Amino acid sequence: MNPDILNSLQRRFGSADFSRYQIVRGQKYDFVRLPTVGTPSVSFFSNPVGASDGTSGISKTYEQTNLVKNASFGQEYFALTQIRCYANFVPQARSGITTGTNFVFRGYTALANSAMEKLNDLLHTGVLEISFAQKLYYQINKPFIMCPPGFGIDVSSLGSSRTGAAQETQVSDTNWRVQPDWRAESVYNIDPIQIIEPEIQIGAVINFPDANTPNFSATALTTANATADPVVEVGLIFDGYVIRPSQ
Repeated sequence: MNPDILNSLQRRFGSADFSRYQIVRGQKYDFVRLPTVGTPSVSFFSNPVGASDGTSGISKTYEQTNLVKNASFGQEYFALTQIRCYANFVPQARSGITTGTNFVFRGYTALANSAMEKLNDLLHTGVLEISFAQKLYYQINKPFIMCPPGFGIDVSSLGSSRTGAAQETQVSDTNWRVQPDWRAESVYNIDPIQIIEPEIQIGAVINFPDANTPNFSATALTTANATADPVVEVGLIFDGYVIRPSQ
């Protein structure tokens, strides 16, 4: 075959060799915003890169997901070895909170129904259901606890401070912080390994038995002691190996 014709075909259709495959370490992940007033369920792998997040309306980038096709991993096999779930606050720069120069979430003991307390409630609820080709494969209770992300900062303690708010008391754990388990060895391991086939329909949802997640409205406080709505992000990470055609 003429080399020019071959080069043209490779540029148009790619150079993948589907008779040989290579295995590389990889993840499939999706992070979504949690509605402030609560929601009965959160779905993952529904909005690929470029699509709008269902809650914020902001277009998703590779920071939020590496899904390029709705409910599918495309023309790749994926060997699922670990499941990781994530829930935490979005940084202030992306939260939309503009009142005051800073804001705090307050600790569990500092303010009744504080953001930290609500996050703690969120971490201890929910049922993760994962299906392939509309067939249920996994049903995991309290996924944020049973399937922690296995990454993050190990915080031993936080200092306490007074800002003049009447609700705050200078006691231990005033600025108590909530996070899922950060230890890599604590993640949920799949045994036996699950092979996800190309183009198979993937469903992943966390259902909340009480029909709603905690209401985070007005649970953060600004430096002026005014209330604000913190933004919470939840995520699902499939850890394992990508099996793709050789180039």
